[in-house]
Amino acid sequence: MNNKKIVTFTMSLRQSQFEVDRLEFEAKNLGVEVNRALYKDLTFNLENGKTRVFVKGEEINGDNTLGMWFRVAGTRSGKYTEARNLAIRLLSEQVFAANHGGYLGWTRMGKISQHGVFLENEIPIIPTRIFYTKKQVMESKFWREFDWPVIAKHERGYQGKSVRKFETFRELRRFVRKINEKNVGMFLWQKYLPTKWDLRIIVLDGKVVGAMKRSAVGDEFRSNFSLGGNVETWNLSNEEREVAKKVAKVCGLDYCGVDIMKDDDGNSFVLEVNRQCQFQGFEKSTGINVAKLVVEMFLKRQ
Repeated sequence: MNNKKIVTFTMSLRQSQFEVDRLEFEAKNLGVEVNRALYKDLTFNLENGKTRVFVKGEEINGDNTLGMWFRVAGTRSGKYTEARNLAIRLLSEQVFAANHGGYLGWTRMGKISQHGVFLENEIPIIPTRIFYTKKQVMESKFWREFDWPVIAKHERGYQGKSVRKFETFRELRRFVRKINEKNVGMFLWQKYLPTKWDLRIIVLDGKVVGAMKRSAVGDEFRSNFSLGGNVETWNLSNEEREVAKKVAKVCGLDYCGVDIMKDDDGNSFVLEVNRQCQFQGFEKSTGINVAKLVVEMFLKRQ
């Protein structure tokens, strides 16, 4: 048994339960213990030359900790995202934290920030518009460029829950009228791609481990597994592999899921990157043992 533990952080015991259960199972098979912690279990002693980090009252350091694996830490106050980043900074020379570069670069890596990074690095994106007042939305008439239907998504949405499709101007106008004016700038307005399927590609430690195709079912246009989408394994092209690897690299991520959608002509567009992606549907459809690969990543860094 390895005398160092992997510490996992979640907001609650139910959050990412499948992923943490799987990590714990595969770690045990490799002789590694997983210490399940909540973000609220963290405390810090900050003092020049005597700084210490604690989880549930026990100090974590390079002598007892193999690595830290963080799940979503988003709160309205931001206190847990700051706690996560503080732990990463203070332990950077002792303990490997998966996705440390991405977390320190972007405390919250929302969809708008991602699009800026993608464009800066010439990564293909779906044509998108961003506005900050209702008047700008209505006067832009962007739907004339995109044609109907059009898509709106919240920049902090997850699992497809914030994505909306508008078939007509009337539907769009009704939605815009309901938005609080101060929240208009949190939405991305995008051209609709009619293919109704996308790819989830997992990149781990700089290598593409595989991909699954997610297909929308029935009248549902969103393909997310959590929304009932069908999943199946996908044989990646060299182009798809390189795009996914590039996304992970420029975003400073050791572990992530890259979502790519294609138009009717087969052109690829990166929808987003998820730096704490779930993998239940991925393991089911591909047969790839993601949890084991995550543990092996930590073991390689000790």
